[in-house]
Amino acid sequence: MARFPTFERNFSDLKKLTLADLKRLGLLVPKHRATSTIRWTRRGETTGTIGVAVSLSGTGGYVELEYTYNNQDQINYRINLVQQPSNLGKGQVWYFICPLTGERCRALYQVGKYFASRKAQPRTLYESQTYSKHYRWLDKVYGPMFKAEKAYEELYKPYAKKHYRDKLTPKARKVMKWERAAALGENRKIDF
Repeated sequence: MARFPTFERNFSDLKKLTLADLKRLGLLVPKHRATSTIRWTRRGETTGTIGVAVSLSGTGGYVELEYTYNNQDQINYRINLVQQPSNLGKGQVWYFICPLTGERCRALYQVGKYFASRKAQPRTLYESQTYSKHYRWLDKVYGPMFKAEKAYEELYKPYAKKHYRDKLTPKARKVMKWERAAALGENRKIDF
């Protein structure tokens, strides 16, 4: 008889707010208060909406979140932002300051009423960590073939570049890598 899992949640099932989302919406504008609404959908159905207001000044700022929790409680609070030099030496990078742990992070997940970093979410796993041994074995054996096919489709889309200045593009190198892995996988003997 199968055992019940000991983990509570899966990160792919949680609502996620990232700095990339804020940048994509044009909210990370210095010395300006920008507002927008973010919607989460699953299978075409809206699962949640959140009002976001961003105010930046110098090397700091905040994100103000406003949403309804369980169709009852109106939640409104601020999450601080801080700017740090890039480890590549090219400009500055924005980070959230997790309201629960106080650590810098680039993504926040909603568990319960509030958004917090993944380190503040004990016993929460990524989807791949919940796979069985058999599924992991199948992915190890047949995964490169599916990944090669997907990468191949990406590479041969109209207007996709295979070479730039007589060198393979990163996408083309990825296709070659997965094609080699798929070829090695086909030559292996598979015992059931």
